[in-house]
Amino acid sequence: MLKLSLPENLYFGTKTDYVVEAIRTAILVGDLLPGTRITEQQIRDLLKVSSSPVREAFHQLEAEGLLTRNPHVGTKVTEMDIGDAKELYLIQSLLQGTAVQISTKKLKEEDILEAEKLNQEMKKMCGKGIDVKGLRVVNYKLHMILCGVNIYPWLTRLISALWVRFPTQSLWLMPDRPKNSVQQHEKIIRAIKKRDEILSGSLMRKHLESSRRALYG
Repeated sequence: MLKLSLPENLYFGTKTDYVVEAIRTAILVGDLLPGTRITEQQIRDLLKVSSSPVREAFHQLEAEGLLTRNPHVGTKVTEMDIGDAKELYLIQSLLQGTAVQISTKKLKEEDILEAEKLNQEMKKMCGKGIDVKGLRVVNYKLHMILCGVNIYPWLTRLISALWVRFPTQSLWLMPDRPKNSVQQHEKIIRAIKKRDEILSGSLMRKHLESSRRALYG
């Protein structure tokens, strides 16, 4: 049965924006896995909207590469091969490393405290019966703060659009990977607190490269 995790932000400019964000969120948390087939009728029934915003949302998400449409197969969440995934990690390491570097001296103290709070939340979630969905959401929020979502909205929008395609569902199930990520986050946050932009950017790039290596060698 198709399931959508509705976005936390309940205000949207249009119904199309609402549908787009609902589908994006479902992909982010793993409710819609790569290869999952979806229909406009399913989305209409779940979100209680008309055909027009669903159709427009499908077109937008297809243009972003999140959905793949085939006249014979229908619409499904885009699947990625290993080559695509490796390239995506490379792009994200470059983008996020740069974003953290240029945001380090501009982040407010409350942003840094929020990042620390989210990382502590991740640490608590790393025990037995690990909550993969929860980790993905908290990790995403943490990275957006460190990348300067309140400073460079266009840059972080680009990072966010690519983030949703991250093949990270299996990453959090790997032994010690969640704990390693928390420790790497701690190092990045310490560098930011010292306002060392070169070190913080370098650590973010290494953090993402270690995720890539953990998944693909």
